[in-house]
Amino acid sequence: MRTRTRQVVRMLADMRHAAHCRALRYTATQEAMRLAENEADADATQSPEASDATSDPHSIDTAKRSPDLH
Repeated sequence: MRTRTRQVVRMLADMRHAAHCRALRYTATQEAMRLAENEADADATQSPEASDATSDPHSIDTAKRSPDLH
């Protein structure tokens, strides 16, 4: 009976530890996403003309094509 109690206590501790690790991973992921979003916003406000030029590399090709050519 004592061995079973230890197993249950160990299992509960493992479950608590896993839940804590999940919470830490979630928090770290949210923080990384927030930092990436802030960096993207900073880049967008820093040079708007540079972002327009690189936004769609295929836009020039499609603008040159005439509707007659397929």
